[in-house]
Amino acid sequence: MQPIDKPWEQLQKAESYIEKMSSAENLEDYEDHWKDFLHNLERAWNKLVSHLKRTPKYEGWVERGRTEKLRRQDQLLSYLVNARGAEEHSIADITSKESGGIGINPAIGNSLHINKLEMKDGQIHIDSDQPLKIEFFPGKVTLLPIENRGRSYGVPTSHLGRGIEGSNPVELAKHGVEFYRSYFKKAEQHFVK
Repeated sequence: MQPIDKPWEQLQKAESYIEKMSSAENLEDYEDHWKDFLHNLERAWNKLVSHLKRTPKYEGWVERGRTEKLRRQDQLLSYLVNARGAEEHSIADITSKESGGIGINPAIGNSLHINKLEMKDGQIHIDSDQPLKIEFFPGKVTLLPIENRGRSYGVPTSHLGRGIEGSNPVELAKHGVEFYRSYFKKAEQHFVK
């Protein structure tokens, strides 16, 4: 059988969106990169299946059945598959954007007096006679529970029996790529050699 170059290229393209999410300059770009990741990850899977179906041994391959079952039953994998489906075939949002902010509090105690606060050219100048505790809260994209084909899928909290941080799209994407990379390698070893 021919090498599975096209599926690998598509998986690498999906993986490239993880870096793009990590370096996105705004929440809209981050969200777009997440959606592009989902589309390319599923496209990589579809290309691999299309390629492998050309060999009669594929249908009987134990790893195929196990992986297809995981794609339906594993929280992370089914979320990735169905988030792409919901984004593609519905008008419902699959993410929400939370704006960042700044917290200004007293460093000691619970009362605060600010003599003057000025915001100019993206900078904040504060005049206060007491020490301040300033916290910055970055904006973020949060994944939402989704519905696809009449079924609901919560934001995943586990993958392959292990707990995961479901609120971080970059971490979920990394887990997804790692899973598919492993499957692609198994397919390559079994069918291409």
